[in-house]
Amino acid sequence: MEEGCDFRPWDELIPDTLGLIFRNLSLLEILTVVPGVCKSWRKAVMGPYCWQEIDIEEWSQHCSPENIDQMLQLLITRSCGSFRKLCVSGISNDLSFAYIANQ
Repeated sequence: MEEGCDFRPWDELIPDTLGLIFRNLSLLEILTVVPGVCKSWRKAVMGPYCWQEIDIEEWSQHCSPENIDQMLQLLITRSCGSFRKLCVSGISNDLSFAYIANQ
């Protein structure tokens, strides 16, 4: 890098910062594209950084209840109990509500 440059390589950003940036991407991109870019990006999407606000409402309107339940479990688990907001449609059973409430 040239001396005096005021930018930082993307792979050196802290996971919290990457999580804030990645929240602007679609769910599909976060789950399929971003993890393949580099180790630090994979770490960011595999940890709780991207999952403090889980918004799968649009996606869930086009999915089966079983797929919604599986996705909720995946994303809520990734949030490590740090999610603050959840937007979803079509929760099919009391077990899913109980899982959400317990997390």
